[in-house]
Amino acid sequence: MWISKLELTCLKSYKYQSFEFPEPSDGQNIVLIGGLNGFGKTSILEALYLCLYGKDAIIHLARAGLNTDDKKGYPTFLERAFNGEAKRDGSDTMMVRVVINKTKTKAVDICRKWYFRTNGNWTGEEETVVRDVSRDIPDTPRIDGKNGFYLPDLLDEIFVPAHIAPFFFFDGEEVKKLADQSRVEQVKQGLEGLLGVVLLRSLADRLKSFEGLKRGEIKSVDEDNLDRLLEGLTRSQEQLNAFQKDTKSKEAQKNQLRAEQQSLVERITSAGGGGGDIATVKELVEEREQIRNSLRDSHKKLEEILSGRLPFHLVSKELMDEFRHQLVSEIKWFDWDAEKRTLEPRKAQFESAFMAQTEPGINPALSEEQLGAIKKRMESAWATLFYPPPNDCAKEIVHDYLHESLRSKALGFLNTINLGQKEIHDLLNEQHNLQQRTDELGRKISRLEGIDRDGTLSSLKKQLEEVQLKLDELGEYVRIDDRKMSTLESQVAQMRAEYERGKNELDRSSPVRSIIDKSERVRAVIDEVIPALFPLKVRALAKAMTVVYKNLAHKDQVDRIEIADDGVTKILGKTGKEISFDRSAGENQIFATALIAGLAKVSGVKAPMVVDTPLGRLDSKHRANILSFWTENKSRQVILLSQDEEIDFHFYKDISDSVSKTYLLEHIDVGDGVGRTTAKEGKYFARGRR
Repeated sequence: MWISKLELTCLKSYKYQSFEFPEPSDGQNIVLIGGLNGFGKTSILEALYLCLYGKDAIIHLARAGLNTDDKKGYPTFLERAFNGEAKRDGSDTMMVRVVINKTKTKAVDICRKWYFRTNGNWTGEEETVVRDVSRDIPDTPRIDGKNGFYLPDLLDEIFVPAHIAPFFFFDGEEVKKLADQSRVEQVKQGLEGLLGVVLLRSLADRLKSFEGLKRGEIKSVDEDNLDRLLEGLTRSQEQLNAFQKDTKSKEAQKNQLRAEQQSLVERITSAGGGGGDIATVKELVEEREQIRNSLRDSHKKLEEILSGRLPFHLVSKELMDEFRHQLVSEIKWFDWDAEKRTLEPRKAQFESAFMAQTEPGINPALSEEQLGAIKKRMESAWATLFYPPPNDCAKEIVHDYLHESLRSKALGFLNTINLGQKEIHDLLNEQHNLQQRTDELGRKISRLEGIDRDGTLSSLKKQLEEVQLKLDELGEYVRIDDRKMSTLESQVAQMRAEYERGKNELDRSSPVRSIIDKSERVRAVIDEVIPALFPLKVRALAKAMTVVYKNLAHKDQVDRIEIADDGVTKILGKTGKEISFDRSAGENQIFATALIAGLAKVSGVKAPMVVDTPLGRLDSKHRANILSFWTENKSRQVILLSQDEEIDFHFYKDISDSVSKTYLLEHIDVGDGVGRTTAKEGKYFARGRR
């Protein structure tokens, strides 16, 4: 793949210029374009970006090291790029054409035009025409953005996606800027480009702007109250979470105390407690613990009855019946409302489909008044489907503090509140019997204790009593916490229902809020995804950088480069130890160049490279290494835009066997401060400094 043609019309200092580039072959893969500073070298690189990527070129031009005005943006960039002669002569079109050959016989011809007013201001119009070319015969033209064709999709498939273009088309000065940063920042910046993070960040910025525009459409509502509800709900939920965490902790303590209790019982029985009847003592202690647990459960049931069901029996039967009836009628109203809202969108669809019918024909055609009457009848007929609501629906929503699902729960609860005297009497009898049995077991355990000759049994018994006391205290704390937690759970459920109801009303009042919420969630996902992307490519990048770095550096002690997931880079010697180089300008630029070359390799794109100011501030040894690197891959086209002190006459002679074509840029003043650049094919700087 190579760029076979670049044509500039009315761009910067080029009134018209066509560059023809041959296919890399016979070891000749370099195209050398020479020009002094200000003669139009950088304009070639800018033209390539503008033609291929259009308005998306601005952000990538900046990443490739080219000057852009982020504040004034694309229109200002185009107006400054419009050729001065063309503006003076009243021309209205600027054009860049790029031909990319996939093989000798197949190519893609991309031509982008911009249109200007007589004062030089861009009209906002541009057109991009793409043609497939087979054996020099162009196919049917396709226009970007029309009939389902999009140039970015084509470039992603056959050439260089916009987000990795700066790895292939860049200003060598950008390498210098990159080299001046810390190596962690260099690697992170490179990985972000490779992984398309720039696209994700651009998407996040656009979503944020979109949210701002949409918020302006939202009607003013009382969001402060909703915020207060959310704050209260959050606090209550945090308290509930703390209770639940504390309950789990207490349960763990109880389990630990039970294990300690069991251990003490076994030690007592093994020490002779119980006068030889070891099993009896152990079984009695275990039975007493079980009965105590049953007694605690019985207390909890009684507390639940007193706090939950008994209060409803203090309300009159008429009031309870009215409450039930209201809940049922409100549930039916919400069912009716849900059905109405579900079918409402179909009304417009039906009306549109009805009015679009042409068969059977109506002769004579209906007048506008008759059509209006039909529409009104349709609306009246549709309204009768839902209005008035069914008779058994609530006429007024009294319990608006309840979420829809909570009404059904409330009805279910009312069916479980029946309470009789016998149920309470049975619970009290059960507690009395359990308490008697506990006391009886305590007396039996005391009678079965053996003679404590050395005080061991007394000590163990005392420890057992202390453990039992702790268990009882902990059990009481748990019961108290359970009551508090039950109250708090009810409070949280009610607050959540109220908040959800308010939020749903807010969303219904402005569907835009739902869109904004989705946009915010997408931005949150982007923020989470970006850091997780780096580990996907660091190993491959380190391997590719190692190969390039060893080729570029004139120090041979480097064995490999390692990159951690956080971007920290180590250069390791042949013994496996990290090498600390003096960070000279040359060493830094070699590292940055290896990074860019490694990123290009890892991207998997086999595309040409176009480099402006390719050698920067390198010394002669590093220059020779980089030029050797450019010529190493004979199948990759490399277009170098150099001034006379970079690739001078002598360096040109050194690589002339790898150069397939040269151009020399010449510049003249045509008046009014306007310059004109022309390219002389087959020419290069005749002399240079060594």
